[in-house]
Amino acid sequence: MNGTELITLLSRNLESIGSAVGPFAGALFTAIFLRRNTKTDEFEKIKAGKFKEVADDLLTSGKMTYTEYYKANNFLTIAKKADCYYQDHPRINTGAKYDFDWFVRFYEATGSVSDDAMQHLWAKILAGEIAQPSSFSLKTIDVMKNLSKKDAELFVKICSHSFVMNESVYFLPNENEYLKCAGITYANIMKLNELGLMFNNGFISFDLSISNEPQILMINHDLIMMIASSSGKPEKASITQYPFTEVGKELSTLISESASDEDFLKYGELLSRDKSLDISVHKVINREGNSIRFEKRDLIHVDISATNNE
Repeated sequence: MNGTELITLLSRNLESIGSAVGPFAGALFTAIFLRRNTKTDEFEKIKAGKFKEVADDLLTSGKMTYTEYYKANNFLTIAKKADCYYQDHPRINTGAKYDFDWFVRFYEATGSVSDDAMQHLWAKILAGEIAQPSSFSLKTIDVMKNLSKKDAELFVKICSHSFVMNESVYFLPNENEYLKCAGITYANIMKLNELGLMFNNGFISFDLSISNEPQILMINHDLIMMIASSSGKPEKASITQYPFTEVGKELSTLISESASDEDFLKYGELLSRDKSLDISVHKVINREGNSIRFEKRDLIHVDISATNNE
């Protein structure tokens, strides 16, 4: 019986286990420690979701070393946290297939993770992969494995001052004044580049065609940024930035911190200094699907706190 078949078999006991992550944890325990022996007493306990008890039994019987026991308990702690995150984002596509090798790599990577904050990040990855297979690549697991808590805190800080453009371009503005206000140094950017999370090339830009008709450049929380050509003629606009790598973009989905509207307004003001661009920022009134209504008043050069008093 292979890993995928084990997941399917254990999923039938999902109601009794009371855990969405349980079948995956059980399949890993069976494949790694029981050598796919589905006739043992330990396997019956696995089907009942008694993973900690199984680990204790395996340690006592000598089938698991103390090092393996330590790693197994770290994984089980992460799996328990993942169950909580999964409840907020349950699986939608029930027909998608899982890659069991991905879960084996995940297990191996999380065995030495005992820090609570880092365990929560790993738990979000596990919950996300179970909810939507192929959400996180094997490369993302390898990068995460090399992140220290300090590295993760820096990444969270960078995310909290970054923006999304066109729903796919996730970036940190390449504007010295903006970075200084955010307390972000080029050394910070180089560190994330070294970790495989961000590009540190200062010449990367997002290019787009603009005309005299305003078009949406970005949306952030309650504000929207519009861009147009100030000359009234079609032109090319270049927005310099430090973009995230694919791994960086995947991991950014785990971070609850995001750029504030104050950051957004500050960035709009900086972009508006380019006289070839007509940049404006407006308060969003309503969003329904792809339809967005916003106030006509341009908030650039206006104290954002005034928007909260209307």
